[in-house]
Amino acid sequence: MMANTSHDEMANIVARAILDKYRDLFGNVFIANISFDFPRPDFIFLPLIPPREKSRRIRLLLEALRSRTLTGEVQFPTAFEFKTPYVSKHEYITGIGQAITYNSIFPLSYLVVPDRNYEGFDVVDFAMNVVRRVNLSIGVISYDSADITNVEIEKEAEPISTNEQIIEETIRDIKRSYAYWRETKPNEVLEALRISYELERSGKANIMDDVLERLWNDVLSGRFQRTTRIQSFLLNYRLFLTQTGLLDRNGFLTPIGRHTLLLGDSLSQKEFTDVVTYVLLRFGGHYTLLSKIYTEQQRLHPNEICNENNWLEIISEKLKQQNYYFSKDDFRSDFPRLPYAYKNYFSGIVSEPIFINGKGLNINYPKIIEILDKGTRLFSPIERLLE
Repeated sequence: MMANTSHDEMANIVARAILDKYRDLFGNVFIANISFDFPRPDFIFLPLIPPREKSRRIRLLLEALRSRTLTGEVQFPTAFEFKTPYVSKHEYITGIGQAITYNSIFPLSYLVVPDRNYEGFDVVDFAMNVVRRVNLSIGVISYDSADITNVEIEKEAEPISTNEQIIEETIRDIKRSYAYWRETKPNEVLEALRISYELERSGKANIMDDVLERLWNDVLSGRFQRTTRIQSFLLNYRLFLTQTGLLDRNGFLTPIGRHTLLLGDSLSQKEFTDVVTYVLLRFGGHYTLLSKIYTEQQRLHPNEICNENNWLEIISEKLKQQNYYFSKDDFRSDFPRLPYAYKNYFSGIVSEPIFINGKGLNINYPKIIEILDKGTRLFSPIERLLE
């Protein structure tokens, strides 16, 4: 694997390799590149549960967690901390701590490391010595630094009893492999971050409801004057702000959110729109989403994507085969959904016309690369915190 492959790209490849090889262990799950709290795992496995089964399956999961008994029908949400071969020993020590931290939210947590790093250091031996000596519950997965699809579970994770409400929220709220979006505009994101900053001195342990209430009263009520579903709108904003890593589940600014606010107070509106687009792409998992769509479109014959409905069905099935959950409802053309938002709110990363018969979604890849390049520079001061 070349050193110019990014951390996130490597993590996505390894995530799929792990699930391909150990499907019997992890069960019927999908891969997600998001979370709803901070610190954020590099990827998570979440049970794929039909809506009508969700309440019953969550009840079974919680019962199994209390008894720490795994059954065939129960799959625990699982977090993964991924480390590349291109870091020093200190980073692997940090990785162990991060994997342990994820157990505050996820019942199972794994550290994923190369067999050796660029200095020839035996990472697996080091990690396993620490985990065994301290009797840690986290699991360890290794991969071949020369072929990162070659993965091996060195130690299975042991389930940890954690906050049942958080587990239920995780399963109910994260239904896609990427961050949820409805309605939210970049300027509204900035206002939400400002409100959170002002309220963080309130002394409350949870300010999320206060942030959303003020956001509605000060900003959103003027835009959605005719709605009677205020709580539904606020849920949409909460999901976007948490799943992109801007706010934690209690409504406080994360390092990503604090840095985004700092940039928002110093950049023009257009420049800040590019910043929020970068956050959506990088931390909300939409770069992975659009990359997968782009790659699959390139492989299809033009006759296979002669219309939007055909395209939706085929792309959905192709991504499902990669254990990646893609919601067809997000790409409807009869409502303002993601393609509309990409074009109108998020820096034009999809161009007009949004869909081209025979080609598919009109992804503006040069613009995406430009946004990622600028965003990488702007977020470089906090990059160490994010990997």
